[in-house]
Amino acid sequence: MADFSIETLTEGALFRIERPAKLNALTRAVVQGLSDCIADLESRRARLLVITAAGDRSFCAGTDLGELQGLTLEERMAKSDTARALLVRLHRSRLISVAAINGLAFGGGLELSMACTLRIAAAHVTVSLPEVKLALVPAYAGTQILPALIGRARALEMMLTGRAMSASEAHAIGLIHRIASDESPLIDQALAFGREVTRWSPTAVAAIRACVDASSDTLTDE
Repeated sequence: MADFSIETLTEGALFRIERPAKLNALTRAVVQGLSDCIADLESRRARLLVITAAGDRSFCAGTDLGELQGLTLEERMAKSDTARALLVRLHRSRLISVAAINGLAFGGGLELSMACTLRIAAAHVTVSLPEVKLALVPAYAGTQILPALIGRARALEMMLTGRAMSASEAHAIGLIHRIASDESPLIDQALAFGREVTRWSPTAVAAIRACVDASSDTLTDE
């Protein structure tokens, strides 16, 4: 079975990580597949990309450690660089990207959601950047994106302790925009959320995002 699937929408695409047995961890195939999906949508001037994952246990647990064990040091570095470049591109894209967080989002998985324009999560979700516990640094631009989302103090506390937080706490500090209700599937709510934005002028939406990013965006290409 493929590591991911892509469903075509009228205004874009639904990208789903299909690795529930591995907590939907990021492989090189997933990273490349999402990169190709974004490139295709941008070339067609599509408006909407929803990113989610199979099952309800995990949105994404970060990079696939099993895959890393089979890679050389150079290949590991290349995967990290490629994943970071992907998230920077996603963050900067004119696409309205919505992370439909269906389960835990740890490490690179949380960074993937942070690179999206909007985030909606199921009520049972927990999120964390636990890299410090492994003597690592969030490598997929999280150290730059997170402070812009929740402020420097909260971002430092989250990254330096590696503490996990609930969806309700993440929502309270602005890391998650909305918590999904039980009244309809998460995907339906994520699509509706994205369409609340894509219904408006793409020029106006892009200009608003550019102005906001200019005031807080510290992302670099490396």
